[in-house]
Amino acid sequence: MYQKDEDMKTNSNKVNYYPYDEDAAGKFRGSHKTSDAAEYLLANKEIISLAKDVLSDQKYTEAENIALQLTGKKKDKDLARERLIDIVQPPPKRPIYYAQYEITFLPRWTRDTLRYLGDYIDMLVKSAVYEKTKDTRIFNSSLGPAITHFQKHWPGNDSLADLLIRYNKFLYRSAKHDFALPSDRKMHRFSSREVVLTAYITMELGNRICDISSVAKAARNDQKILP
Repeated sequence: MYQKDEDMKTNSNKVNYYPYDEDAAGKFRGSHKTSDAAEYLLANKEIISLAKDVLSDQKYTEAENIALQLTGKKKDKDLARERLIDIVQPPPKRPIYYAQYEITFLPRWTRDTLRYLGDYIDMLVKSAVYEKTKDTRIFNSSLGPAITHFQKHWPGNDSLADLLIRYNKFLYRSAKHDFALPSDRKMHRFSSREVVLTAYITMELGNRICDISSVAKAARNDQKILP
C-alpha cells in the first residue's frame, strides 16, 4: 500500500542514490479534480495504440477491466485502486510511492499520477545512458534528449527507443506541459482510463529498460549508481 508524504520524507537526510533535484522531487503538483464521470472511459487513440503495442493481450485486457471497474460502485473503485497500486509497485521508493499515493484519488484526479509514472521512465532512461557515458549531465536533460542519447548509446534497441519516443510524446510531455482540453472533453486533459493504461505501459517499459541496463536496474532498486 502507498506511503503518505510525511512517511516518505523521514529518510530525507540520507544519501540519494539517484540524483534527484531535492527542490522538485516529491512535491504534489496539482490540487484540482480533473475528471468527470462522463469522461472516465475516454482515451486518446495514440495511447490505446501504444498500450496495444507494449502490452500482451492479457495485460491489455486486464488494464481495460480495471479502467471499467473504476466507473463502478465504491467497492469496485476501491478494488480497482488496490489492484493498480499493486501493479505500480516499488522499488524505487521515489517516484513510485508518489504515483501510488495519487492512484488513491482515481478516477477523479489524473494528471499527477501520469507525471510520477513518467518520472520513473525518465529516471531509468537517464540511468541507462549514464551507464554508457558516465556523463552526469544527462540527469539535467529532458526525457526527449535523453531518449536520443539512449538510441545512440544502446544500438540494437530501436523498437524500445521508438516506444519511449511515443511514451514521451503522448504521455509524459503532455502531462507536464499540455493544459489544453481535447475537443471531445470538457472537464479534464486525461481520463482515468488513460492513467490505468499508462500505469501498465510504464511498468512494462521500465522492465524492458532494466533488462538491458544494470545501472537502470540499480536505480530502480534504490542502489547507488554514482561514484
